[in-house]
Order: sequence, then C-alpha cells, then structure tokens
Amino acid sequence: MSSQIKPKIREKVTNPMDEISAKTGDSSYQVFSDFLDLTISSFSGDERQYSTRIERYRTDGHDMATVKNLLQLHAKALSGLVVGIEETNQDVLGGIYEHYSTTSDNFAQHFTPGSVSGTMADISFPDEDKICAASPDDPLLIGDLSGCGSGSLLLESACRLHNIRADCPAIYVGWDIDPDCAKMCVINFVLNGLPGYVVQGDSLRVQVNRCWKIEPENLAREQMPVSEISERAHEEIVDALVINHDAD
Repeated sequence: MSSQIKPKIREKVTNPMDEISAKTGDSSYQVFSDFLDLTISSFSGDERQYSTRIERYRTDGHDMATVKNLLQLHAKALSGLVVGIEETNQDVLGGIYEHYSTTSDNFAQHFTPGSVSGTMADISFPDEDKICAASPDDPLLIGDLSGCGSGSLLLESACRLHNIRADCPAIYVGWDIDPDCAKMCVINFVLNGLPGYVVQGDSLRVQVNRCWKIEPENLAREQMPVSEISERAHEEIVDALVINHDAD
C-alpha cells in the first residue's frame, strides 16, 4: 500500500506529523493516534475528546502557544490528506499507516494491496439486478466485516458502483477489531463520501465496542458528518444491518 503512494503525496501528511513528533518527543504512533482522534472529534463535534488531547499536551509541559501550533500542524496534516485523496483517488490514509509501521512496533499489521482490493471488490460486487433495483427505501448494503482496515475494499466498491450507477443508493459497513483501523475507516468514509457505519469490535463474536454513523452529506448542510451510536443502541444497529450469525 505505502509503495503506491508517491512521496510528495505522503509528505503532505507526514511532514506535519513528523514536525509534531520532533516538537513533542512523541512517537510516530502517538502522533498518528492523536491525529485520528482529533480528526474524528472535529467531524463529530466531540469537544470533550478534543479537549482531552489539548490537556495531554498541557500536562506534558507545553504552553498554550505551543499547543496551538501543534493543533495547527494536525490541521495541516488533515488538509494534506484531503489534497492527497483528491489528487490520487487512493487510500492515502492507509498508506500513511503502513509508512509509520516501519518505525513503530505498535502497527503490527499490513493492509491488502490496492490491486488485490480491486479484484476482491469485483468478485464480491452486487449483481446488476440488485444494483438496478436499489432505491432510497431499499439501498444496497455493502460491507467488509472480516477486518476492514482503513476501508480500502469499501472504497474500491464505492468507486465501481459509481461507475455503474452514479445515483445508486448504498449503505457501507466496515468492521474491525483494531481501534485505529476503525477510526481510519471512519475518516475515509467522510473524505470519500461513503454513507454508512463503522464498527469497532470482534466481528466473529458480534461484539461491538464502538459504532459510528457517517453521513457525508451533512457537510453540505454545515452539520457534523459523524455521530457515535450510544452503547445501548449497539444491538439495535447490528440487527438493523443484518449483521449476526443467523444471517451467515
């Protein structure tokens, strides 16, 4: 994955992150993790989560001027990510993840290469009748429930669906046990315009730790595109998405 992202694209994101690491002494893993949390808190309007990251910087001894500069660098990394996606139409965030895995023991996994994701998307793609029959009241349900990673397979599926029927209504579902992977998938859904749900938990046990609803169209309405589903509604969401062992 990372080899497919040109250095000039990757560096739009990694240069600000590396500068944060140099200023704070934080590992690349910690900076990347903070970036994910800050980005999702911005997309969801979660001021508590945002304030938690600011407070950690303050606790580490940084004054407010430095904290403001660190937040500006995080924002610069996000802007670089947006530009990178627009210029390449690739899973840039997944490439950044794998780029940092070479220097951090915290990233102990590798994502499916883009070419393989494309082939898998073709194999598992809904047939033409289902695509034609899909409606706003009965949209397609396209999911990657066996470890979605940053959502590359779902991004490939969305691209193929758009080429076949641009107005085809669909709900995308990503599920991963790794918290950082789930958060990357949430961000990719927002930046690539995929409506749906991302679940963090053990899909084999149908265990849900966190669940986010993504509504990218809210950006045009000046509303938050991400909302977290409350724990008491997890079971209801799983049932609604027909994600259970009985459906296997």
